[in-house]
Amino acid sequence: MMAAPLAMDLRTRVMRDLKGGMTVVDAATKYSVSARTIYHWKTLVRDQGSPEPRRGRPGRKPKLSNFREQILAVVRENPEITLEDLQQTLRLPVCLSTVWLALKGWGIVLKKSSPRGRTAAT
Repeated sequence: MMAAPLAMDLRTRVMRDLKGGMTVVDAATKYSVSARTIYHWKTLVRDQGSPEPRRGRPGRKPKLSNFREQILAVVRENPEITLEDLQQTLRLPVCLSTVWLALKGWGIVLKKSSPRGRTAAT
């Protein structure tokens, strides 16, 4: 889990001091933030005109997001389908654990294996 972004008030005061001639190192000391953070804020100002944090989720887009509707349709048609069968049916370009994590995130739980692969209880 990532920490919450620092307050806009702080960002604005730091940028105002920099504009007034203060060095990044002095501003970092004065406001108890790292110089790297201030350089990042300067990049935000350059790119988007404001030190406001970028919106959206950082990182890579989930690999199965493009397959979501197809996966849900197959699961609706056959709720007894296994993860392995689902992966093979749709030729998903990921491993079984990735399929499982995506389904779990969507609130769906499937059987792990088919009945033919299970051992009988004695």
